[in-house]
Amino acid sequence: MYLLFLCYFLKFWILLFSKSFCSAEWLIEHKKRRPGLKILQQRFDEFIIAHEEEQEQARKEREALATKGGWTVVVHHKGRKKTTEAETGVTVGSVAQAAVMDKMAKKKAQEPASNFYRFQRKEAQRNEVMMLQSKFEQDRKRIQQLRAARKFRPY
Repeated sequence: MYLLFLCYFLKFWILLFSKSFCSAEWLIEHKKRRPGLKILQQRFDEFIIAHEEEQEQARKEREALATKGGWTVVVHHKGRKKTTEAETGVTVGSVAQAAVMDKMAKKKAQEPASNFYRFQRKEAQRNEVMMLQSKFEQDRKRIQQLRAARKFRPY
């Protein structure tokens, strides 16, 4: 153990006082070890492409296993409804577009709230009650007229 430590210490001592310990040589070695941005971008792109191909292959294997026995695997997907089909990549906008148009038509059909304030709600309620009372009075007068004519048959 002591001998191993001594060997490492001597190597470090030789490196420290050797001519190759110069900072210019360190910079050159540092630049050699670290690639440029273009090379890094190329490596990243290659990795992403390989990873996507691997995921696609795994997905195809799962589908093949599911359909191998004639079974259909039902999977629940959380989240929003997609507007493109996963297999073909075709945009399915007709159903979604129709739903959006239907919602827009409903929003346009709704009038702005005329009874936004409390006093407006009370007024609307009071008007409704008065209208019901007037209809009730009209119905009562009509019933009295039918009774007077002896043609009233409630059942």
